[in-house]
Amino acid sequence: MKYFLRVFIVLILAAGVIFGMFRYTHPEELQSNNSQKLTTVSKPAATEKNSNRVLLASLEKDGYYLYKGSKGVLLRHGKNEFTFTSWSRLIDAEPPLMRLADFNEDGKDELLIRAVSEKREDGSFIYEIYLLIPKTDTNGKEAFDVVYASKNTWTSILNNNIIEEVRQLKSCNKIIQFAMNTKDKSIAYDKATGIAKSGYAGYARALQNDKGQYMTIDKWTKGNGIYQVSDDNKISVSIDINISYKDSTKVQSAGIVYFELFLNSKNNFQVTERSMVFKANKEYRVSNPKKTAKEPWSYTENNSDKNPSKAQEVIQWIKYSPDFSSDIITQTKDLNPEISDINKIQKIKLTENFAELTAKSGCSFEEKSVNTGEFSVILNDKYDISYTAEIIKTKNGEILKITFDKAYPQSEIKKITINYGAK
Repeated sequence: MKYFLRVFIVLILAAGVIFGMFRYTHPEELQSNNSQKLTTVSKPAATEKNSNRVLLASLEKDGYYLYKGSKGVLLRHGKNEFTFTSWSRLIDAEPPLMRLADFNEDGKDELLIRAVSEKREDGSFIYEIYLLIPKTDTNGKEAFDVVYASKNTWTSILNNNIIEEVRQLKSCNKIIQFAMNTKDKSIAYDKATGIAKSGYAGYARALQNDKGQYMTIDKWTKGNGIYQVSDDNKISVSIDINISYKDSTKVQSAGIVYFELFLNSKNNFQVTERSMVFKANKEYRVSNPKKTAKEPWSYTENNSDKNPSKAQEVIQWIKYSPDFSSDIITQTKDLNPEISDINKIQKIKLTENFAELTAKSGCSFEEKSVNTGEFSVILNDKYDISYTAEIIKTKNGEILKITFDKAYPQSEIKKITINYGAK
């Protein structure tokens, strides 16, 4: 059986995207159908009887079947068949994802195929996208325009249309700020804090050295971009953001840049408006530094246990969640039954800016934990809001003061956990 193939390559520059466009026409009718049907794209490929084709994926209800053959990739739709010779050689590394939906909102469905483009050393995959737009050729036969996104096409979106800047805040070098804006605009920053005042900004926590000090960013790079298609047929890209630091060999996988794509009326991909965000990885999440307390507040929890501690007792390890309530200013609790060294604390005070722990008479804090950064204050079981810590020595005893990375509104605090001697 002969298949006629005509390929036109057109480089498209439009509103933020460079994509390859191929056109395939002149299908021949199939004389027979001996395929082994698959109802979902997640099933393993099956070989047709009396054929060297391998069925890769199908949308049986809509009559689409995708095969890998000896001369390339074949698509069968009804009685028509199309051959694509330049598609990914790794298309059978996993079953391609196939979706039929109206991606350009013209009232007609397009066929999207996401296929493996490259296999990484860790065994995961990088993908490319083929979006087949139905049309009729000059002979009145079914044909397709194919919009192609290679594994690196997303770089054109960012490089040609978006400016990105990564830096640490002046007010708190714990916070890394990933700022973005359109290419025709600059990013304005607050002179005192360094917080971006224009465009979009996302945030992550910087890495610490062995002394618990937050390190200074040396450079940052974009890693792999992964195309994804959601259940509601939204096309998106997730790009790894990696950060290296001065005087360190550590490289931080800080998070991802995420944005969605849509197909415009000219069949060019564009970034969906207001879809581009930076998402920190779970272990590096921080609170938005723009949302700060507008008024002061305080909460105090006293230890009802009045028994004096033994002379020269050292406070080495604390893990404690105060019974914090936004409508209570002061309350008392017996801390003696607690397992950690919190029972050696006489008073706990929380404010919008810091947590203070006052040791019982005769008790002192082990200084190593301050010097090595082995302390934290976990907010709402989400992220560590501590920034610095110090031991204040007074004539009445010692106070451990942990300063927060910003001023927190009382309404933002649902639960708080104080750790000392461990993160």
